Amino acid sequence: MSSIIKILAALVALLVLLVGGFVAFVFATEYAPEARQPEPVHGDGNGAGLVVGSPFTVVSWNLQYSASRKHRFFYDGGEAVHVPEADVQATVAAIGEVLAKEAPAVALLQEIDRDSARTGRVDQLPPLVSAMNATAWTAAAYHKAAFVPKPFSNPLGRVQMDLGILTTGRLENAERHQLALMDEPRPVQALNLKRALLTAEVPVEGLSQPLAVGVTHLSAFSFGDGTLEKQVAALKAWMAERPEGQPWILAGDFNLLPPGDDKSRLRTEAELYADEGNPIDAVLPAFRELFGAAQLDPKVRTYLPFGFDEPDRKIDYFFMGGPIEVVEGAVLREHAAISDHLPIRAVLRIVDPQAPVESDASKGAVIDGTLDGKAD
Repeated sequence: MSSIIKILAALVALLVLLVGGFVAFVFATEYAPEARQPEPVHGDGNGAGLVVGSPFTVVSWNLQYSASRKHRFFYDGGEAVHVPEADVQATVAAIGEVLAKEAPAVALLQEIDRDSARTGRVDQLPPLVSAMNATAWTAAAYHKAAFVPKPFSNPLGRVQMDLGILTTGRLENAERHQLALMDEPRPVQALNLKRALLTAEVPVEGLSQPLAVGVTHLSAFSFGDGTLEKQVAALKAWMAERPEGQPWILAGDFNLLPPGDDKSRLRTEAELYADEGNPIDAVLPAFRELFGAAQLDPKVRTYLPFGFDEPDRKIDYFFMGGPIEVVEGAVLREHAAISDHLPIRAVLRIVDPQAPVESDASKGAVIDGTLDGKAD
């Protein structure tokens, strides 16, 4: 009997040692960015820049880490964790074709995998830079871990997922802003996503101030625990701090429904949204959004749950301020086979800040040929 007890004790001690060793490894290798830190800008910036009065295109897109819509992933209730490299390469190529066709002057991209085990250790950023003919770009990680053990039956392994800002002109003063983390046990928090805001500046010919640009991706599974309120408050502060007369844009996946949307209409994932209060109310309608008063129009919905061919909700946003006019805004529904989010295209014009700017309330974004998305 004593020998059995000794064996069990040894096994327990070994288990404790292994768990303790892994926890020590997690903290030793934890990605721990500063609250605000500069990020390097790559490229020579030797391309066509922005000019006052000339329209330019911006694309914002959550790429679903180029993992292909063929797979239902474990966090969505499926079993897929790792994706065949062929699927990744095909999806990256499809995204590149869209960027080449749309020819944006600025791309604000979310969920760019870079040497992650789940996507064949492919660095997805260089082919996207090439496809867009970007001459300057910056990126910042918001999920980075040497080894993620979940799901335990098929561990995620090494992961790095970035936000990215790409431009066909110059890019300056890139900075990563850490957003609030979810309230989780520290080892889990160390391995989980560390949501961020990535900002930079694009010089504008004919204007003394650059275009300030920001891209973000807010928490998806906070279940109304207050994390999103804190994250939106940080975005609101950045928007409110823009100097008078400076044009700015901020876009990305907010994981929030528009004001007035009823989550009970959703056939899936309704539990992700808080029962009371919507953090998006802090910035809408206080700040201009690309689609103005058309937030509930089905044409501006951006997210497609697995198995859906049509988007059933809007959770991606495109805010702007300063001397910017909206020429056109559209959700590119023809690209539903690439990611679980649809890309947003904005055609904008920076104007002389001394000249009056028509508000979106009076002008509106043109959506599929209608004003503010209001079809007959």
